Amino acid sequence: MPFQSIARIIFSCILAAVFMSCLSTAASAETIDIGDRNQIFIDGRYLESLKNVRIEVCRPIKTNEKCLVGNLGGYSSIVEPNEKFLWYNALTKDGMNWRRWGGGKPAETDDVLGAIFSGGCVFEDPKAPPSERYKLFDGLHNTMQASSDGIHWKMLSKTVFPSQARYPHGMDSHNICFYDKRIDKYVAYVRVNKVYECPPERVPYYKTIGKQRYGGENKYARRTIGRAVSDDPTKFPMPEVVLEPDDKDPIFGGVKVMDFYCPQVVQYPYAQDAYFLFNCRYRSYEDWYLTIDMSKYPKSPTHHTYNCGVEDIELDASRDGVKWQRYDRNPWIASGKPGSFDSLNMYMTRGMHLIGDEIWMYYIGFDDPHTGNKEAVKRATLSRVVLRKDGFTCVEADYAGGEFTTPPLKFEGKTLQLNIETSAMGLARVEIQDESGKPFPGFTMDDCDRIHTANSTSWTVTWRKNSDLSKLAGKTVRLRFELQFGTKLYAFRFAKP
Repeated sequence: MPFQSIARIIFSCILAAVFMSCLSTAASAETIDIGDRNQIFIDGRYLESLKNVRIEVCRPIKTNEKCLVGNLGGYSSIVEPNEKFLWYNALTKDGMNWRRWGGGKPAETDDVLGAIFSGGCVFEDPKAPPSERYKLFDGLHNTMQASSDGIHWKMLSKTVFPSQARYPHGMDSHNICFYDKRIDKYVAYVRVNKVYECPPERVPYYKTIGKQRYGGENKYARRTIGRAVSDDPTKFPMPEVVLEPDDKDPIFGGVKVMDFYCPQVVQYPYAQDAYFLFNCRYRSYEDWYLTIDMSKYPKSPTHHTYNCGVEDIELDASRDGVKWQRYDRNPWIASGKPGSFDSLNMYMTRGMHLIGDEIWMYYIGFDDPHTGNKEAVKRATLSRVVLRKDGFTCVEADYAGGEFTTPPLKFEGKTLQLNIETSAMGLARVEIQDESGKPFPGFTMDDCDRIHTANSTSWTVTWRKNSDLSKLAGKTVRLRFELQFGTKLYAFRFAKP
């Protein structure tokens, strides 16, 4: 037999083996039970195979509204009013215009949001009796209190974390605690001062504070984000660092100059397995890498170092609250123009509010660096940002088009609904396949009615005008998405009648 013929046979066998291996891998891939829950694209979970598509970060619209000005501090929370909770420092009827409030009075019936300006974190505990329905976690003072109304509090614990977690200023931040429904436990995200070594040329600068606090004259610390889990909200173990600046972040003269401040983690309530971290990034002002006059900024008289710098907000996301996606690391909320109320410093407000198809969130902006300047605090401004529901990230294809296929899924429901934006030019189609990747009859890509001129959080997909998927419910399926000409896909879900 000629050598060329033998080579062709061998090559054909290799291709067949690879093909069968792919089929075997596809058939053995773990099936994800999504029921009728919403699914968002914060990582590659639903992009098992892809071509010319990617996950993009979607930045919110800054309204630049001055919702409330003056003496707000930096830490704040937004809560939706109800008849039982009475602790509000401010209230609003439209989300834009806020008024001061106090005295333990209930919100008015047409108020849509309330604000709390406090370093503590208030959360509702679904496992507690009515008398302890609300919890107040204060990481700085290491306490946990409980209340039925937000006004009358009783102390549950003065030792929530071990004392070693509170080394100097270890929890000086807006530390967060909440009940995590996914794992049926209480979770806390707190500031952890992680210690690093500096090069010899920086020792004169860090010598005093390093010896006083961190165990050596060549030591310094940066704020990082720690996580702890407990079955008991009054007692947590030592936190473990789950996110810190790395070698891709600003380093000058051998020193990290970025902190992660205020671990604003939210378990996203509108999708399955999703956490967002609105990461307050703090870059230090130091005269060894900036041409800046530091004499106008306060310096610690005992530690001989500055605690001065600028801050913006980065968006990070996670499926489990432990491993975090930082995406492109560009600011999610960027600093304002010079002289504006948020030109130099900002802190994300805890909480989000869904109104219609929009999510409203808030932050407090400053026109002064992180210095503790009392005059700047008097000008602190609460402002609002707006994004579409699920609109933190999306899947977007190259302009000419791209596609991706999900891993095996099992669903409940009758229709497939998409959170999708095509604008004028965009087009999209969806194919439903069996576990091995073979299209179900009637649900092929050619059967799918092209999605166009769409900007909807609940667009119903049809195949030759048919949207009924009842006969596929409970079976193992794959979805193959085709996106063209600027289409953005934010989420998908199977909906019950």
